[in-house]
Amino acid sequence: MLKSFSRRPLLAIALLTALSVSVIGGCREETDAMKKANLGRALMERGALEKSIQTLEESIKLDPELAMSYEALGGAYEAAGNYQKAADAYRNTVIKDPVRDSAYSSLGCLLLHMGGNEAEAEQVLNKAIEINQTHAGAHACLGAAYLERRDYAASIKSSELAVSLNPQSVQAHLNLGIAFSEIGKIDRAKVEVEKAIQFAAGNPQVVNRAKMLLESLNHPEMMDRQNHG
Repeated sequence: MLKSFSRRPLLAIALLTALSVSVIGGCREETDAMKKANLGRALMERGALEKSIQTLEESIKLDPELAMSYEALGGAYEAAGNYQKAADAYRNTVIKDPVRDSAYSSLGCLLLHMGGNEAEAEQVLNKAIEINQTHAGAHACLGAAYLERRDYAASIKSSELAVSLNPQSVQAHLNLGIAFSEIGKIDRAKVEVEKAIQFAAGNPQVVNRAKMLLESLNHPEMMDRQNHG
């Protein structure tokens, strides 16, 4: 166990930054509701969150069955820090479109970040993978879920699969760093944390926390643990 480092804040930070929303409308003719949904997404990406939420809610009024509007609304609420409303929007997304793997993945990752919802998080992440076995983000977040219940073997398996699908997955490399450290494979852990730092270069919060983890792994006590493991 990492005695001098709390893994929970680092996992939560990484989970929050790993989320993404897809609102592609497909090949259908673009309706007014779809135009509003895509505008809302664009506003969200520019940081105009209040206007984004307003626009997406207008899209839902125009077409209450349009799943892409709910998913984009979830992303906007999440970016604004209103996680409960974000989770509700993602839940509405999969009600409207039960095979929308991106929404299941976003919901699962968010529930893990919020804490206290691990069972539901695992359920929806597994649903995302059932729909799309190559969803790297869902595998990475599922690896984080397994870490929460200290199933290190399962976490390593899910996280390595995520890395095979997306070699730059910060979440997956962090999962592996923590899991390997917990089972005494300190050198492997350091390699994975260093990769997480490399790929999270644009996110100082993740980088700083990962560097703290790396420092703890370089502590003589940890190295002695590996040598006697």
